[in-house]
Amino acid sequence: MERWRKILRRFGPRSDRDRPFYGDRLDVEGPVLINTMGPMSAAFVGARVLRAIAARGGTLLRPAAIEKLENLIARGLPQAVIHHCEAEAEQILEWLERAPPSEESELQGVSQSPELDMMMAADLESRLSVATFALEEGYGIELEYFDEDTESWPRIRAELVEIDDAEAADFHTSLVVQNRHGEMVVPLKYVRWLMPIPPLPREELEHDHGEVVDFPGPLNET
Repeated sequence: MERWRKILRRFGPRSDRDRPFYGDRLDVEGPVLINTMGPMSAAFVGARVLRAIAARGGTLLRPAAIEKLENLIARGLPQAVIHHCEAEAEQILEWLERAPPSEESELQGVSQSPELDMMMAADLESRLSVATFALEEGYGIELEYFDEDTESWPRIRAELVEIDDAEAADFHTSLVVQNRHGEMVVPLKYVRWLMPIPPLPREELEHDHGEVVDFPGPLNET
């Protein structure tokens, strides 16, 4: 068996894989002429990658159509180029299967903990709606959030002062809260959970000691 066919074997098929593909229902607008090496190589590599994905049930495109495209493009490529394209397709498939974590600043520190990854991917809108309700109705809030400096999960009760970038509900949205430590900014993406609580008396804001909650996973390993 060709090596590319063995890649992605741990992937299961899409749930909608039997749905008809829209493009198969239409007529073509006209012929397409590809006569330069760059686009032809890209088309061959793309077709080879799609064949592997189709073998795993990951696309609505018909495997026969993909194979026909690959064979058609191969007729115009030198054999040496075909070998390089096949190698590139395998590299792409292996990258799809074992891609390294992103180094974007938004995600730094996240890949060390699957639990934190899961929280970051959760619905920011739902967290924002709870915070907005608390702010509009004059409630305090209790929340747990990830502290990047200590890599821990403090739990605090605080007064919600403001919501920065509330319209977006994205990674830039932050909660401005006031507790006994003063005013602090908590990125919404790092809030694990929060709930409205009755407005806090000034005495509790001044003497609230909070709680640090352990969170299982690589971040707590020594």
